[in-house]
Amino acid sequence: MKAKRSLFTGVVVIIILTLSACNMPSGVTSAGTPDIDGTVAAKVAIEHAAQTMVAQTLSAENPNAGQVNTSTNTIQAPVDATFTPTLSPTITMTPTPEGTFLTVSQDTYCRFGGPYSSFKILATVKIGQKVEVIARNPENDSYFVKNPYEANSTCWLYGKYATVTGNAGGLTVATMNPTPTPTFTPTPAINFTVSFSGLETCAGDWGVKLFIRNTGPSTWQYVSISGSDSVTAFVINHTSNTFKTYSGCSVTLSQADLTTGEESYVLAVAPGHLPYNPTNNLINLTVKLCSEDNGLGTCLSKPISFTP
Repeated sequence: MKAKRSLFTGVVVIIILTLSACNMPSGVTSAGTPDIDGTVAAKVAIEHAAQTMVAQTLSAENPNAGQVNTSTNTIQAPVDATFTPTLSPTITMTPTPEGTFLTVSQDTYCRFGGPYSSFKILATVKIGQKVEVIARNPENDSYFVKNPYEANSTCWLYGKYATVTGNAGGLTVATMNPTPTPTFTPTPAINFTVSFSGLETCAGDWGVKLFIRNTGPSTWQYVSISGSDSVTAFVINHTSNTFKTYSGCSVTLSQADLTTGEESYVLAVAPGHLPYNPTNNLINLTVKLCSEDNGLGTCLSKPISFTP
């Protein structure tokens, strides 16, 4: 190794001396002027020889050292083949959400207590909405989830349209609320009240005046009053699709029907009036109301007896 370094040092010295000599005039022309062309040619030849000597010295010391590029008269720098730098690729970490989630392919109700229609609706989970799952039912067809539209709220969602991601197998099994017992609200029965109000007279005829009030949910549109005077056996028969109130011979109010809570006076005349004064006679009647004209629809009858 030391011998190679000495040789290299000697070559460098020779090159320096040679180049220094190139700066001196090497000859003159016959006219006494310097031979410039010959000086340049000699300088180029010496530089080329020096480059060749350096290259041979480097090759002797290191076979892998740089080599002379004769086409450009340049020396290529040696390359250390034992070191190849490797750039590590940039890795982007995508955080994995913890827990179990679901999405639905069809808008689905989320209910309080259970997923069935008998339970109250708290929210409608829209298509594509991400919902965190807390637990499942024992049948594994419904999920207890966090309400995505209201903080601190939970509800049950039927899983028919749900796609679950995450650790679905590790979900806790939860028990739903008992199915609520439907509350039965009975429909109020059709009804009315009737009472004797007095007698009305007009041109020698007499009519029995009754007071009727609708106390049920139906609307009454027809009235029938039938019966007789128990003393004279006179038959009273009155029907009408309107409810009329009389004062003497004049109609003071006419109603097409009686809705819930409405009331009206009804006079059994034209037909149904009596050609005499029935005062002190016991009269027995049946009053019938119907929900449609001409005695059709739902009907209800009530008896009434009185002595004018």
